[in-house]
Amino acid sequence: MPNNLKVDFLNEAFSQLRISGITINPSVEELEKALERLEDMASEIPFSQTGYYFEEDPDPNTPHNVPRKYWQGFKTNLALRLMPDFGKGFNPDKSLVSQANASLSSIYAGTAQRPQIQYPSRMPSGKGTARWSRFFVPSAVAPISPETVRMYIDDVQDFIESFAAQMLSGETISSYTIEADTGLTIGGDVSGDSTVSFTVTATGTSDTGGDALLELKIQITTSEARKITRIINFELLDSDID
Repeated sequence: MPNNLKVDFLNEAFSQLRISGITINPSVEELEKALERLEDMASEIPFSQTGYYFEEDPDPNTPHNVPRKYWQGFKTNLALRLMPDFGKGFNPDKSLVSQANASLSSIYAGTAQRPQIQYPSRMPSGKGTARWSRFFVPSAVAPISPETVRMYIDDVQDFIESFAAQMLSGETISSYTIEADTGLTIGGDVSGDSTVSFTVTATGTSDTGGDALLELKIQITTSEARKITRIINFELLDSDID
């Protein structure tokens, strides 16, 4: 029977920790904390795009709903996040870091779709005599992929973006910037050692409808003076019903 419960991710993560030299068995409290960390991690891109089943009150015996091809990514990255609890945060196992980075890249690749190629602006748009209809440039829209965040106008959502998998051993965030297109209001932003948390209010750019494509860019500068940039696509929808 496949190991498709949330507790299986926890057990596999602690198994990875034992391989990395942490030999103690987790207590009930540590398992509860690990489940909390799992839910937090699963809310971040790209883990949130894998189909993970979220619960208001997480139960370790609930199926996680993640396809098998992403299991390695969940267990290795969860193990990496649990290492600070055992005093290994500043000296993580290099093999585990390598596996976590590789599997995270696999999740990014697996949850993304090929970008749509627009027709060149000189391409005829079809029949019609009006000068403006002779040529066309397609309007920019958010990619139809799990990486696009869809929000209703006036909604407010909290986000946590982790850069742990792209950071070196012992590296931390020393500074960061968040930029967003008009229509997205950013507030309450704060950084941790490897995460940036923020709130997005979907204000929209007009009262006539939604926005097909807005972008938010996070750029961190690490303690090793490295810059890492992440761009998130947003599509804003009008919730009014005629």
